[in-house]
Amino acid sequence: MKIRTLLSILFLLALVLPARAQDPDYLSIMAHESEIKAIATVSKVQVMANNADGTLKNVTFKKIYAITPYVADTFVGGCKTLESNWQKRAEGMIYFKPKPGQKVFVTVTTNGGAITSFTPLNAALDHVVRNEPYRLTYSHGRASILPRD
Repeated sequence: MKIRTLLSILFLLALVLPARAQDPDYLSIMAHESEIKAIATVSKVQVMANNADGTLKNVTFKKIYAITPYVADTFVGGCKTLESNWQKRAEGMIYFKPKPGQKVFVTVTTNGGAITSFTPLNAALDHVVRNEPYRLTYSHGRASILPRD
């Protein structure tokens, strides 16, 4: 029980740190430094808590292709969503909308940590992730493709 409480506290801290940073590029820095960068399918979305600034969710992903080493076949990331009218968008917070079955390119600080970018997959992004990952850039919780030189 004590380990579960400690892990829950660490998980919440990992979510709060990127969200509370006032520098708009802080989340992009966190995405670049994330241990997990992968094409994955959202397999499960679990509500952890409802707060005035959003709903805290645990998202379980099934790995399809990873560009970072040692990514588990399934991994978990946390995020916030806006679910109800009584919840108000917090300044500087990035909200994601994961749905089971969705195929995405995702970055997560570490397994069980905060989602730092979440981008629905398209053919161009799939190609760049698999063949030219150095062309990826991150901004406001999304990955995008840099033009060729």
